[in-house]
Amino acid sequence: MRLQISAGIVCCLAALLTSYAARADFEMHYPVIDYREAEIEHNGSTSFDNRSSMNNNQSYTIELGYGVTPWWEPELEFDLAAAPGQNWNYNATTFENTFQLTEQGEYWADLGFFAEYQHAASRLDADAINFGPLVQKEWNNALGSGLNTLHTLNVLISKEVGRNRNDATPLAVSWQSRLELDPLFQPGIEYYGNFNNIAGPTTMSDPTHRAGPVIVGAYNMYQYGKLKYEAGYLVGLNNATERGTIRWRLEYEKSF
Repeated sequence: MRLQISAGIVCCLAALLTSYAARADFEMHYPVIDYREAEIEHNGSTSFDNRSSMNNNQSYTIELGYGVTPWWEPELEFDLAAAPGQNWNYNATTFENTFQLTEQGEYWADLGFFAEYQHAASRLDADAINFGPLVQKEWNNALGSGLNTLHTLNVLISKEVGRNRNDATPLAVSWQSRLELDPLFQPGIEYYGNFNNIAGPTTMSDPTHRAGPVIVGAYNMYQYGKLKYEAGYLVGLNNATERGTIRWRLEYEKSF
């Protein structure tokens, strides 16, 4: 089996990554690296609910990344948010890393590893780390329909570190399946589940579950780069989750 990075590197990362505060991030991470490609990306979300404590919860990020090697893409992320009924705040600066572990299409699925360190803007909040595997599978001629589908799974463990940390171990699971009808328009469905503590019998709050439709697309401008977008509507599946959330992603990429 040909690996893009050694198992030793992954083990070292896993040993170092011992923290991250659970965030309601609605972003799929993909295991395939665009080598020598620079990108600027914006992710955003806002919630809707008749309960004031869950209505208009907003999150916005700006990310700058570059495919340094065929197997490693680092990114710098700037996080802003507004809790229901509150003003905008700069929450954190985050250093993200995506590692591609296998050649695209070489095995049954494409495998990757994601790791990020979040430095909180406020001294009242703890720093945190989020890490875990990324799996992607392209299924050609799905069920004999002649259609191609793409399926992506993220399983990310979180822990807090430093001052004001708690000992909970949150887990975030994300799944996206979409039809590859056209590069510009690929409809699909996705799911986001957040479990607040998987390492003990107690939890800080109930888990949240969201699912809904999504559309994904990319417009190739050739020597001028590429524009990508994602837009989805997530429906809350239990009482601990807001009734609706709109999430979006805009990205500009260019090779150098």
